[in-house]
Amino acid sequence: MSKEHQPVEVYRAAADALYIVSGMVLIAFARHECDTKNIIIRNFVARSARTLKSVFLLWDNQDYQNAWAIHRVLIDRMFHLHSLGEKNEFEVFDDWSFYEQYKAQNRVKSDELFKNQAVGWVYNLSEKQKERIRALEKNKPVWRRPKAAAVANDMGMQFLYKYGYDYASTHVHPMANDGQQDFFIITGLEPAARFPSNTTVISNTLLTASMILQDAMNYSSFKWRKIVWECISEIRSVMEMGGAPYQDSLLKLAEMSPGQGLCEPSGA
Repeated sequence: MSKEHQPVEVYRAAADALYIVSGMVLIAFARHECDTKNIIIRNFVARSARTLKSVFLLWDNQDYQNAWAIHRVLIDRMFHLHSLGEKNEFEVFDDWSFYEQYKAQNRVKSDELFKNQAVGWVYNLSEKQKERIRALEKNKPVWRRPKAAAVANDMGMQFLYKYGYDYASTHVHPMANDGQQDFFIITGLEPAARFPSNTTVISNTLLTASMILQDAMNYSSFKWRKIVWECISEIRSVMEMGGAPYQDSLLKLAEMSPGQGLCEPSGA
């Protein structure tokens, strides 16, 4: 985290670059057969890239509190990915997720108030899915969501919890002064109260998204070209240096021929 903020447009340009690199990484995943672990990892990248875009949309709409709320979601996903990767729990996480989502869906179907509405393809299970449910019923997956503070401590980055996750939680859970800034934005009444700058939510979201992409590549089953790592590092350096030091790396990535690819299986 930089002590001094860069202009928002510097962060915006860097975020656009990271979004492009994320898209290239996702295409690279799609070029290879992916097992459960790598499907989960690529989906974390996709969700992170979209969340990065969402925070900027909220910022442009002066919806700062919701930007912080979405930022907290992103940090939570970063902690989840890091924990899954360090403990290699992707398979059990997949089983747990499938089972928990099935139970939630089944509760709706079983509820007298909603059972007539719980119709359509989304509620239909294939034979393969039914077999999986029966197997999981006999051997229920044991997995617990990681504690954010514990993961941050393991990463040696307690500040990500204290000044990211924990602070952003004050914008997720109701507080007495919620909506104070929104009141003046909506009404346009003067004199408006003075509010602190929210630029930190932009810089920290960029940092978090870059760390998710880096962890995703680290924990994947592929070897990645050096230029991808360099580009991510240069994008992150914007928070300290400003400017656009990633432009040359991004151009090199864009000029690579389709046949080259950004990665190859780690056993190759």
